[in-house]
Amino acid sequence: MTTITPGNNGTLKSTTAENALVELVTILKNGEANTTVNPNKRNYVTIDFNVNTGSVAISFSIPSVPIITGTGSIEITASEYLTNLGFNSGTAGTFKSSSAAQSLIEIASYLQNKESDTIANSEGNNYTNFNYDGDNAVFSGSATIPFTVSLDSSGKPIINVTEYLL
Repeated sequence: MTTITPGNNGTLKSTTAENALVELVTILKNGEANTTVNPNKRNYVTIDFNVNTGSVAISFSIPSVPIITGTGSIEITASEYLTNLGFNSGTAGTFKSSSAAQSLIEIASYLQNKESDTIANSEGNNYTNFNYDGDNAVFSGSATIPFTVSLDSSGKPIINVTEYLL
């Protein structure tokens, strides 16, 4: 399990990186479905829970701009496409991005880095993939994260994301 610290008073509540990705994409998808938040009807993320396979499939294509910093490093900055989503990273958390779209880039990058670490990912799982297309200015990728379903005391289904990284 890749433990993270959610930001104080932040939108994301997850305490693992794997679950934070699923939580964030759910927030983005709900925002896309809201015409007040998404008046241009943009559809940049998908999320599908398949109980038969026990996996959640995520895909995204976020308009983004590369910025060359004063030290020569390159930062990918997401274009915020939802209006007044109400996303807040909080303070003192693992993830610092101030917008939901930028947080998607940050969390996907974090998970990809953990997957390439043979200690954190001793089983060699490759559940997250992404790339930046400079010609089209799009950060896109996908993830297929395993999960199980349980029921709470009232019988409501609960999605339990499988934590596969250390």
